[in-house]
Amino acid sequence: MASNSVFRQQLRKQLATPSTTIAICLMGLAGGILAALMIAGFRLAIEQGAYLVGNESYWQQPLPTTYRFLLPIIAAAIVYLLFRVSGSKHVRMGIPYVIHRMKQHYGMLPWRSTVNQFFGGIIALVAGFSVGREGPAVHLGAAAATWLGFHFDAPKNSIRTLAACGIAAAIAASFNTPLAAMVLVMEVVLREYKVHVFIPVMLSAVAGSLITEEIFGVASELAVLSAQDIPTTQLPWVMILGVVLGFVGVLFKKLMLDVMATVQDMSLLTRLLFAGLITAMLAVIIPSSLGPGLTAIEQVLNHQGEISLLTTLLIAKLFASAIALGMGIPGGLIGAVFGIGAIIAAVFVGAVNGLDIQQPLSFDSFILLGMAGILAACIHAPMAALLAIVELSRSVEIIIPAMLVIVPAYLISSQLLKSKSIFISQLELQGLPYQLAPVHVALQKTGVENVMETDFKLLLEPTQNELVDSLESAQAKTVIVMSVDEDNQALYRLVTYDINAGDSPSLSYTPIKGIRVTSTLAEVYDEIGAQRRGAVYVYETDDGQPCGIVTWELVRKALQRELA
Repeated sequence: MASNSVFRQQLRKQLATPSTTIAICLMGLAGGILAALMIAGFRLAIEQGAYLVGNESYWQQPLPTTYRFLLPIIAAAIVYLLFRVSGSKHVRMGIPYVIHRMKQHYGMLPWRSTVNQFFGGIIALVAGFSVGREGPAVHLGAAAATWLGFHFDAPKNSIRTLAACGIAAAIAASFNTPLAAMVLVMEVVLREYKVHVFIPVMLSAVAGSLITEEIFGVASELAVLSAQDIPTTQLPWVMILGVVLGFVGVLFKKLMLDVMATVQDMSLLTRLLFAGLITAMLAVIIPSSLGPGLTAIEQVLNHQGEISLLTTLLIAKLFASAIALGMGIPGGLIGAVFGIGAIIAAVFVGAVNGLDIQQPLSFDSFILLGMAGILAACIHAPMAALLAIVELSRSVEIIIPAMLVIVPAYLISSQLLKSKSIFISQLELQGLPYQLAPVHVALQKTGVENVMETDFKLLLEPTQNELVDSLESAQAKTVIVMSVDEDNQALYRLVTYDINAGDSPSLSYTPIKGIRVTSTLAEVYDEIGAQRRGAVYVYETDDGQPCGIVTWELVRKALQRELA
């Protein structure tokens, strides 16, 4: 037991350091493997669920009309019962909620919301709601990796890194796109680039990709699309498509946010049943509107050139996705907008080729461009959008055209129409904070165990003379006095000389609070930052016995290093 305790202490001290250590790399890899295995189970459960409901073609062949109508409604009712059984006060899931938890709680997620996300996501995707699986994947990946860190008693700064690792592994395991997974974590979730985070995230993304290849094979979900070289003469059409995608992306965001705002005060049961009913009605009228986002690509390929049918499908998908996501169906947005982008591109190619231009536009290539452009317009992550399409298509020829479609789509959305990322807009609408002061951002990166003083002297209710002797003999040591209050609770005070007392030696007593050894310097700042002086004591065991001291001077020095 003693050796195990020493190992944990050594591991925790390495993890408390804001640098790339072997410890954080190994923990990140382990967290990534755990997250990838969870996502593999999630994907297998979705596939098995599709077979159980008689959907062997996975929405490519319409189910009987009555079945199509009842399935989303029954699924919505089951999701509601799941949420009620879990006892969650607030049903919050997906990428926006993970961003909030990363900023406010170091990425740690409540177990109830994780259970809701796992089973609710399976039910929603099996039932044919027009959502993606990446939202549940991000949530589940972060939960799996932080669970590992929590059970190793890891410092909170490293748990935040582990959450990033779990997210990267989960996205890579969902789509076999490790590069896009890494960049999405940095651009969308963390919203910063730090080498000491990037390296373990890279390892976990590789682990997620390898695991998904072993279980599901190396084929991409977009393998049916074959990207071709786009002639230079057609690049203006690429940029025009980007403009169209920018406007439609903003339209979709507004539609979804309007739905969220409208139903915000409704009961959970009402929202979910409305989502199920509207999805069911659309499924009866337009059977191809059923199914997760990427299944729309198969419909697009089956109906090339049928502009009226594709336009109808586009309208259906816009409403089906906005309603499902806006009303709280547990699913992801990225997969949904991928499908919408593919349909927009198909309509665009059909319209342009109908002009009898000299060289028809490449259908497959423009489908991929449509997916890249609308993703950049919706989530404001241009690099992640570019890499996702390159990896999903397994084509480097698409890079330059993808850049040219992403730039206008992003600029139209963010600059011309002043539209924010859909995830940020969701957080603002829900009243969930996602920003921290620069001081807190900097101090969250360092665990207290990395900087705390362990060379201190603890005295139990000493006399005045004993304190003076201790201060004189301790030299650089910190002296702490412990006393017991009426409720038999231990009280700790920092003892120093009172420099304002004149010639006679007088002592100053400053009450100090305790924080767990897994805390970060941001929590120390919360305790003593307002006074710009004092200290906190650090404890490891439940008895609260101090094992270290963190003074304001240590916090100030760490802050200078981080902000330098």
